[in-house]
Amino acid sequence: MLIFMSNVSNYFRVYRKRSPLTQGDICFLMNLVNNSSISRYEKGQRSPCMEMLLIYHLLFNVSIELFFETELEINRINLLTRMEKLIKSIEAEKTSLNVQS
Repeated sequence: MLIFMSNVSNYFRVYRKRSPLTQGDICFLMNLVNNSSISRYEKGQRSPCMEMLLIYHLLFNVSIELFFETELEINRINLLTRMEKLIKSIEAEKTSLNVQS
């Protein structure tokens, strides 16, 4: 999870810095009370909510998947591993049925 947070916080800061928007501007656009919330997101001290991800997506035309690169890769690897096990299980079951016939 820390890898995810550091990646996301880096994206938040980088995209904001590339724009003319300040932390205060982002805060206003998200209807937040003070800049410290944005600062905590950018430092990785706070997990972003869905609204935050969507705001950055809309403001900076950033793919939502960008924020989940680490999770996507972990899930891709886990899914492929489970798929291989399922295929082997199905093949073993077919072999077992053929032997019984």
